[in-house]
Amino acid sequence: MTTLTLTFNGPSNQARKALGGLLQRYRSAYFVERSSNEYAVTADEVTAAELARQPLWSARPMQAQSRR
Repeated sequence: MTTLTLTFNGPSNQARKALGGLLQRYRSAYFVERSSNEYAVTADEVTAAELARQPLWSARPMQAQSRR
């Protein structure tokens, strides 16, 4: 599984509608809202690669959090 951060780069009032489209197309991915236009997504490697190529979205790998 791969975890990445997806950020919507379009108008902020369209972020939820765009997310709805991703939720319908990528049902196996697990999305967690981090802000109104940013989501943490966990998915298999193929799905994560497809999500990273979506128009109006930018993706970056999530950094592993260090334990203290």
